[in-house]
Amino acid sequence: MAHVGYNPAVNKKFAAPLIFVGIVLLAGVAAWQGILHGGKEAAGSIAGTVTIDPALASQVAPTDVLFVIVRRPSGPPRPLAALRIEHPKFPQPFEVTNADVMLQGSELKGMVAVIARLDKDGNAGPARPGDIEGEFAKNPTMAGAKDVAIVLNRIR
Repeated sequence: MAHVGYNPAVNKKFAAPLIFVGIVLLAGVAAWQGILHGGKEAAGSIAGTVTIDPALASQVAPTDVLFVIVRRPSGPPRPLAALRIEHPKFPQPFEVTNADVMLQGSELKGMVAVIARLDKDGNAGPARPGDIEGEFAKNPTMAGAKDVAIVLNRIR
């Protein structure tokens, strides 16, 4: 029976991949908790601008309501937060904050997906035919993002 013992050459061969996997896992956990890219001070809000595709601009009515909706990318379909803007003027700046959070005990931190909907009936809820939607091209993003550009470019 052969003796199995410490072999530095074999241990070094496995050390680098294990360290790499550990670093990737720690970075993933840190990103999910919102402590990368600006830390906790940056979390708590998401800001940017909503524009409308020029081909759809003629379909904007004065009674339309703009909703900027924030969701967890792998969570339930219900919004984490939503901002309601009546009588939007494009380009429309926005800032969604913890005050707009809809789930008690939740806050804007970690990875999120940001979408916008120009709602024809003005009622919150699922999109209806005729509503115009768009989403941030770099979804998912970190809470705390300040240059979120959304183009309304799809009709439901």
